[in-house]
Amino acid sequence: MRRAAPLLLVLASVLALAGCGQQAESSASQARPTSSDDPRYLPLAAYDMSGDDGRTVNRASWTLARQCMVRLGFDSLRNLSTDPAPDWPQRPAGTAVAMLIAYSDDLRYGIRDPEQAARYGYQGARADYERDHPERKWTLSEYLALTGMFVGDDPRTVHGHRIPERGCLGEADREIYGWNPQDRIDPVWHLKSKSLQQAMRDPAWGKADKAWSACMRKAGYRYANPADAVTGSDRKRQELRERLADPEYDLNKPSALEKKTATADARCKQRTGYVRTVHAIDVRIQLRLVAENRAKLEKQQRWNSDAVRRAHDILEDG
Repeated sequence: MRRAAPLLLVLASVLALAGCGQQAESSASQARPTSSDDPRYLPLAAYDMSGDDGRTVNRASWTLARQCMVRLGFDSLRNLSTDPAPDWPQRPAGTAVAMLIAYSDDLRYGIRDPEQAARYGYQGARADYERDHPERKWTLSEYLALTGMFVGDDPRTVHGHRIPERGCLGEADREIYGWNPQDRIDPVWHLKSKSLQQAMRDPAWGKADKAWSACMRKAGYRYANPADAVTGSDRKRQELRERLADPEYDLNKPSALEKKTATADARCKQRTGYVRTVHAIDVRIQLRLVAENRAKLEKQQRWNSDAVRRAHDILEDG
């Protein structure tokens, strides 16, 4: 399942990297792979919300948020389309710096498709998310009312009404889930992160990194592992020059150099069998973590099911 984080407000301009970070989710719908030979297969995913269910919950959330916004005096949003749901509201340009970090399980081990790399660089997850969720420009007052994400002296009221905690979208979450999801640790995502951390310490993972790095050196790149290539500290100076030379340079789009690097990265993963090796390690560790945390995961699964059921009820009533 693809996700993207509710906008993270930051004090510096940062380029969001696909495949890493916290997550807003894409509603791309596809069946979960069941074969351990499929690099998209993750044992923990069975306890997560499916793509279709995530889309249902997202639509219900926006349906409730739309009602809340009308209640706060935004009559122009009365007919806001929620199918497909809009993208997560982004703060208007010039009012603060923000970024959207997209994540996809398909990119858990980094870019692996040379064609996707040549088109999107390391930002395939962001591109998928943006295709699934229509972009919409929000005024500052709309953004604050929807998210409740205040900075400095931002007003806490609109049209004489106090903005709910975490905004109208937060209010919707509480009705669907019974709480705001960001206020508790999701065991699925926690264990996915734990699995990856443990897998990366496995000697076989280190050997895969070395084989990939040797392949990249032959292509003219010096990176110890794929994460270094995604960060691309060696690209920053050239990308900065491009940005300064072009006043319309888009920080959210990959540079030509990023695309070239990502393409070499994906080809080296294919040539060295990188994804096959690290995926097998990850699956082995996830199976152990599932066995050790089954009760907690099954509880999360029930919570998700309850949220999806409430979402269906909301959409039927809305």
